[in-house]
Amino acid sequence: MKRLSLLATGHYKSPEDQYDPIAMTGQPHRNYVYGAAVAEVVVDTLTGEKRVTRLDLLHDAGKSLNPALDLGLLEGGFIQGLGWVTT
Repeated sequence: MKRLSLLATGHYKSPEDQYDPIAMTGQPHRNYVYGAAVAEVVVDTLTGEKRVTRLDLLHDAGKSLNPALDLGLLEGGFIQGLGWVTT
């Protein structure tokens, strides 16, 4: 009956960057990620039907706090990108 908020938010604020844009020295960002994706597709040139037959994702997440969450985000991001490309 108290009608409490069920919302919680948070974010990571990286330390101040030691980057000089004039001299182009230092670290501009502290949250780098590296990854690659390769998809093998079959396209029917008469109908335009497409089918993904294989895909490989590689992502360097560093030391993960939650591997299952990282995997879900990676797979979801790829599927979202695949949807954008194929519409």
